[in-house]
Amino acid sequence: MKITANRFWSTERVRQACIDNDLYTKGSNEDYIKMFDMVRELEPTNENLYLVAKNIYEHSAYQTITNVMFILENDAVITTFEIDGHDDI
Repeated sequence: MKITANRFWSTERVRQACIDNDLYTKGSNEDYIKMFDMVRELEPTNENLYLVAKNIYEHSAYQTITNVMFILENDAVITTFEIDGHDDI
């Protein structure tokens, strides 16, 4: 049996996570757009989660990168599963 996890995120989910957690309060609209470009271009691997979280951290008050990673993982990333190539088993 082969189990595959598929991870997705979107600019809308990242934006909502920022709003809900009072993040990106020190960034400009241009900074925000650049961060969203990263989300659109990168898959949500641990390394890419770090890159986006670091950007958010640099434009937020009273945060740590690891906390922003936790927020993104729990609020912005969606994980689906397949068993032997099927999602309906």
